[in-house]
Amino acid sequence: VLSLLSERREGTLARLLAAPIPPGAIIVGKAISTFVLGLVSMVVLLGASTLLLGADFGDPIGVALLILAAVVSAMGLTSLVAGLARTEEQANGYGSILAVTLGILGGTFFPLSQGPGFLVSLSRLTPHHWLMRGFSDLGSGGGPGDVLLPVAALIAFGLVTGGLAVLGTRRTVMVP
Repeated sequence: VLSLLSERREGTLARLLAAPIPPGAIIVGKAISTFVLGLVSMVVLLGASTLLLGADFGDPIGVALLILAAVVSAMGLTSLVAGLARTEEQANGYGSILAVTLGILGGTFFPLSQGPGFLVSLSRLTPHHWLMRGFSDLGSGGGPGDVLLPVAALIAFGLVTGGLAVLGTRRTVMVP
């Protein structure tokens, strides 16, 4: 979505919309390239952690499922944030605020298990919680079946936020 904002600002979006392709195809094309980039980024990150730091993330199939689901979740969330923004700078600012907030609420920076009950419950609404739970399940010897709930939660999060982003993108970005 950031590239759509950039293309709108630079005037190239009008050219794309004038082409004999449906506007939805532009969004789908950008989504596919974002998915591939996110997937490659996660694989490089986990691969480097494994090779350079000796990290063991557990069952490879479970890890692959978590990576795919995490990328879907991240795509939906960042698309929603960028779709609500009017400029690239706004989108970057909103994204940073949301990433840190969700990271804190999801238990990425410190464990919430000993915190108040409402905070533990609130953390379950974040993708960070589910990704951390999935990796924790795999790290304690679990297999692919043990990460199905975290994978489903991550995909659901991505589909809901991505669906909202598509609606917002059609209204804010695709209108010439």
